[in-house]
Amino acid sequence: MKRIATALKTLGHPDRLRLLALLSQGELTVSELVKILDLSQPRVTQYIKSLEEAGIIERMREGSWVFSRLRQDNAGVSAVVATALATLPYNDADLAADRARLSDVRAERSRQAEAFFASVANDREQLGHEYLPQADIEAAMLALLPEAVLGFMVDLGTGTGRMLEVFAPHIDRGAGVDASADMLRVARHTLAETAFDHLSVQQADLTQTKLSAGSADLVTLHQVLHFLDDPILAIREAARLLAPEGHLLLTDFEHHTLENYREDYAHRRLGFEETEIARYLSETGLDLQSVSAVPSGKADTPTVKIWHARKPAAKLATG
Repeated sequence: MKRIATALKTLGHPDRLRLLALLSQGELTVSELVKILDLSQPRVTQYIKSLEEAGIIERMREGSWVFSRLRQDNAGVSAVVATALATLPYNDADLAADRARLSDVRAERSRQAEAFFASVANDREQLGHEYLPQADIEAAMLALLPEAVLGFMVDLGTGTGRMLEVFAPHIDRGAGVDASADMLRVARHTLAETAFDHLSVQQADLTQTKLSAGSADLVTLHQVLHFLDDPILAIREAARLLAPEGHLLLTDFEHHTLENYREDYAHRRLGFEETEIARYLSETGLDLQSVSAVPSGKADTPTVKIWHARKPAAKLATG
């Protein structure tokens, strides 16, 4: 009762509601919120602190960046927040202006990421350097799958098509999805050989593909999440695509503090804690099977983690 009363009291301010409406569309840094809300940093920081103390949002520090996002671990407070968001007038002038500036911020992020991918699309050495040792990672991923040949594989954020190439002998057919036309040109070249006739790639937002729900026996997300504004959206799409008992192999860096990865490789996030990915999987209805670590052996390259999850079996109809 007290937490809900505190949440209601905290929400009783127009600018806090504006901030909440923005965070309902994904996590944002303080500097991004300042730019979008057109308020001073001390004021935005104060609003964030009060919303955090009320259990409405949470903050995550990653090196010099701090992300804010809605909390999901208290059903009562979450219900209050959902009700408040649902009652906000969509055509309100301030909210409309905030959405427009949010779109500008996201567009700028996309331009920076696209510029990076276009500049390195044909430089495999630069693309691979951050994930080394790649051969060990691929071997560890393959070892997690059953020996039987799988039906349909989807590689979300396929890049150069390397994951499709690796898993080609173990699947009946596969599709790669990527937003970058430059990367897809490389992928099509990579997969041009006859041995890859059962593979294809397509340009699309990896969080909103047009592929059929429940169609995939295997979905891979290989070194993708750290580029995304809202990583859970990619995992949610993977869960939608998976057939019952289908496999998800998610590889990414464990949480690290190498700030240069933001500038050198256009990373949005500096890796992930095991508990964070576990929570994403749970929230999207997937069962975590295992977490494996592949150390890089280099001080300037973080350890890679492989999360193996499965979609639960379909429930038998009763009666």
